[in-house]
Amino acid sequence: MLDAQTAGQSSLRILLANRTLACYPQGGGHWACFLQYLLGLNALGHEIFWLEILLSSGNPTRDRRLINIFFNRLRKYGFEGRCALLLCRGNLDEIALQKADAYGMSPDQIRDLARSTDLLWNFSCSLRQPLLSLFNKRVLIDLDPGYLQACGLTWDMGIQDHHVFLSVGTNFGEPDCQIPDLKLKWLPFHPFVYLPMWTLTSAPKKSAPFTSVTQWTWENLTLEGRLLSISKRDAYLRYVDLPVQTAQSFELAVNIHPKDVTGDRELLTQMGWKLAHPHRVARSLSLYQNYLQQSRAEFSCAKPIYRELNTGWVSDRSVAYLASGRPVLAEDTGFSKHLPIGRGLVAFHNFEEAVAGVREVDGNYPLHRRAARELAEEYFSSTKWLPAMLSACGW
Repeated sequence: MLDAQTAGQSSLRILLANRTLACYPQGGGHWACFLQYLLGLNALGHEIFWLEILLSSGNPTRDRRLINIFFNRLRKYGFEGRCALLLCRGNLDEIALQKADAYGMSPDQIRDLARSTDLLWNFSCSLRQPLLSLFNKRVLIDLDPGYLQACGLTWDMGIQDHHVFLSVGTNFGEPDCQIPDLKLKWLPFHPFVYLPMWTLTSAPKKSAPFTSVTQWTWENLTLEGRLLSISKRDAYLRYVDLPVQTAQSFELAVNIHPKDVTGDRELLTQMGWKLAHPHRVARSLSLYQNYLQQSRAEFSCAKPIYRELNTGWVSDRSVAYLASGRPVLAEDTGFSKHLPIGRGLVAFHNFEEAVAGVREVDGNYPLHRRAARELAEEYFSSTKWLPAMLSACGW
């Protein structure tokens, strides 16, 4: 685990690369995750740039709409002139400057910027060769511990083409962690928040629900002959009886279609869950923040792969709840070894512990609400983790 630090560092030129923002404008929480990096590094005095990869939908009108939204949003946060987008046709393994349409900067400007940066922070292998070779110091930021490495055993994702490997799996490298390390040295860090984005609002009504924002998926993958689920559906269905057993209000902002034919929507509502659509209640940063603030607490279930591999994963969304002064009841993925739990952040391993956790949070709410913000300030602040991550990169 990196040592969180607050020491000052010289100003750096850093380029952040990703491929999931422009294509997902309706994901307010997703955008919030990456804004922590942009705003946090910028506040530390570094010169920050963003390079976005957008795979063409084949519909020029839709592509142009997504591109406009992307640039308008980053302009709103003060990054006009510091972001570029490559519209690509084909797949990730075929992306090159001469084959893509460049927006925000010309191909020559992007090439010059890449060569002049001190660091590339590459989120989840968004950039691959030949683009990677333009950068002198390449850092891989792993936000999906276990999944990324399992995929790396099967496909050439360019993981080995980096110099430093940072992972949000807080338990990575511990004896009980089962993430394959790919013979690389992974340095764990905590997810963090840029605290000025998150205000401590007044307590919600007692009738406010325990909530979370999630995607309802079914996928699995195979790791060395072992079938692992990466499905939030599998995660939450293990606790489907919770509203009945606790008499507490629960709501999921989840993308289950109103005409769902699987029976999941009916099952959840029969068991007392309220359902909202994330693309309505959290389609922008402000709506996402408001949704968290109107919640009593978060009830967070981890993808089974995070739990079964003992990754130590903690959601950036959970940290945003904490920063908003909202307690978090979270399924333990191994993070309890590295974080104080019991006040503000309550961990559970099974249904019985989840029931007890709901009663603990609800019965001592003022204490947990105060402790939530204190945890965010002490353990999850960008002013501590970003310098530590830069130090791990050699600065």
